Amino acid sequence: MKGKTSKNLLSRRETLRLIGAAGATALVGWKGNQAMGLWPSGRGSSSAKASSLAGVTPQQTCVVRPQLTEGPYFVDERLNRSDIRTDPTTGVLSAGQLLTLRFNVSRMNNGACTPLPGALLDVWHCDAVGTYSDVTGSVGRKFLRGYQVTDSSGAASFTTVYPGWYSGRAVHIHFKIRLFTGNQTSYEFTSQLFFDDSFTDQIYTQSPYNTRGARNTRNSQDGIYNGGGSQLILNVTQDAQGYAATFDIALTGITLVQGPPPEIAGAAVSGKQLIVVGSNFDSGAVLLMDGEQQKKTGNDEASPTTMLIARKSGKRISPGQTVTLQVRNSDNTLSNAFPFTRPVE
Repeated sequence: MKGKTSKNLLSRRETLRLIGAAGATALVGWKGNQAMGLWPSGRGSSSAKASSLAGVTPQQTCVVRPQLTEGPYFVDERLNRSDIRTDPTTGVLSAGQLLTLRFNVSRMNNGACTPLPGALLDVWHCDAVGTYSDVTGSVGRKFLRGYQVTDSSGAASFTTVYPGWYSGRAVHIHFKIRLFTGNQTSYEFTSQLFFDDSFTDQIYTQSPYNTRGARNTRNSQDGIYNGGGSQLILNVTQDAQGYAATFDIALTGITLVQGPPPEIAGAAVSGKQLIVVGSNFDSGAVLLMDGEQQKKTGNDEASPTTMLIARKSGKRISPGQTVTLQVRNSDNTLSNAFPFTRPVE
């Protein structure tokens, strides 16, 4: 797995010490930085070809969106973060006008449109001067790249900057939506987002965009845009922080196969964190404590199918207190009810 490991992650030895033998079996598949059934090590897989159709639900708008080429600059960094402006290797913040980008992802099936939770959504684009990270000339840097997992409402949000331009292409942002079955990609949809040229003209009068000459390719001159880009234009508005846009997309061709239910084998408190180990945790899994969904919970980066970390829930459990834990996957399957008593230290 590429990308920077979170400093909040526990080592295998620390986790086994905290949880003990009862939870150790959940980590049998953990080898180095990769767990059995984790992400695919490469991009090759028998992924379904995606498409989208129109339809409306009270919660979200189902909108026709065409797929477009991935392009030459996709790197599967596995950077789980919503703010993609910073280069994690240098700490440098990408210059540019702030852009908050929200996706609402739905699944269209038999005329019904429902939110699609648990999808891995990647975003990547060039910086204000037209440079991509981690490609020739910028290898090792990872600015303006990242992914989020869609929540129970199918939403994922990113904080980035308004992209710059480079010769031969209109101004654009790349995105990719994937679903996984075990360690295989079971579904993939890839496309690009575009901007109204007149709006971009206004943005480019501001720093740092105005330090460059005029761009040489507008939407109508871009062959990729002409393959469906008019259906992929973001409606950007100004807000108190900068600029914002929401993009609704509905996908078809998704067959959701209900996997084995999640199972909790052990738990431990470490500082403010509550660590839960077990098996069959999917990328959209949430943790319930006494029936209440816990905030700031996510899959462990090194072992996402066998470990969840609730970053603030540990402090809610007093020494000697017993709580009931459950994990709910994105397909709504529930784990066993696991009674956890915090040891008296």
